Amino acid sequence: MRREPRLIALIAGAVWMLGVIGCVISGFVDPAAFFRAWLCSYLFWLGVPLAGVTLVLVHDLTGGNWMATARPVLNAAIVTTPLASLAGIPAFIGLDRLYVWTHPATGLANVFYLNPPAFLIRYGVYVVLWNLLAAYALFGQRQGRLPIPPALSWLSGIGLVVLAFSASFAAIDWILSLEPTFWSSAFPYTQTASWFNTGMALALLIVAVAGWPAAERRAHMADLARILLATTIFWAYVEFIQFLIIWEENLKSEIPWYLKRLDSPWLPAIYVASGLGFVVPFFVLLWAPPKRSRAVVATICVLILISRIANTWLLVMPEFNPAAPLWLDASVWLALGGGLALLFAWGWRYAAGLAGAGAPIWAADHG
Repeated sequence: MRREPRLIALIAGAVWMLGVIGCVISGFVDPAAFFRAWLCSYLFWLGVPLAGVTLVLVHDLTGGNWMATARPVLNAAIVTTPLASLAGIPAFIGLDRLYVWTHPATGLANVFYLNPPAFLIRYGVYVVLWNLLAAYALFGQRQGRLPIPPALSWLSGIGLVVLAFSASFAAIDWILSLEPTFWSSAFPYTQTASWFNTGMALALLIVAVAGWPAAERRAHMADLARILLATTIFWAYVEFIQFLIIWEENLKSEIPWYLKRLDSPWLPAIYVASGLGFVVPFFVLLWAPPKRSRAVVATICVLILISRIANTWLLVMPEFNPAAPLWLDASVWLALGGGLALLFAWGWRYAAGLAGAGAPIWAADHG
């Protein structure tokens, strides 16, 4: 698998250059549209490191032979955490062009929470927490398929709780607050599941297309596909529950959020997000044989990634009018995605040497 990181690096370098050129042009042509497009790109790519950290921490508590195959790819995903977490800065420079609460209307009740200083402080807290968790996931005492020693597994449990809460508040801050009068207690679940599905689909795609010499790794791929299927079902469930509750309540403060998406040019994105992000993966991965087919698994992962792009657009873009040009959206996605891919390729080649794989394993002595 030594050629794959080099190939990824070459492709990523070319993609990054094209994206950067497009971003420079868009920054001069339409700065407001650039900030919106960058926010979408940031929200999509952030799922790569968050999912990597989540899977490592979950494995610390549950174990599983699948980690023997997933470890190099997850390490590479975790290495992208510094860049992915700090990539929100270009979008938040234009905070006043993204969020109406930066110049709130009279009577907005939650200005104690939604104000620029508090927003930026919370963003800094998220960045610090996520990078600390990434360092723990990368440098902790683990070997291959083995999780963290039992004496330290409680740290992984606490880490999962911290990650869940911080990602939930980030989803509220960055997406839900685009419409400050709208509220849904289910939304943090939908967005954190979406982030996990993004990173999980990308990691499983790499596992499926890279190839392997050991026969047991096909079983590992099937195990990872089961995890992806489970979280895909969870995402669809909480999305439906959120829609059902808001539809039943029929409140003036909540219904407009859906009307902007149902009665607008963004309606096709709903079908792409639900069809490619749930319907197709569900009916394909529900059966055992497709989970062991590299071609099928890779195809499903690509479809899920496309659905996550559509879902991210659906969450952000209907709040703004007019929509950004397609070339501008593509430029920022290529710029940030190319940069992360370069770091991912480097991590794939060298993260094993950085991680604590060769360090002594601590074990609890229970007598």
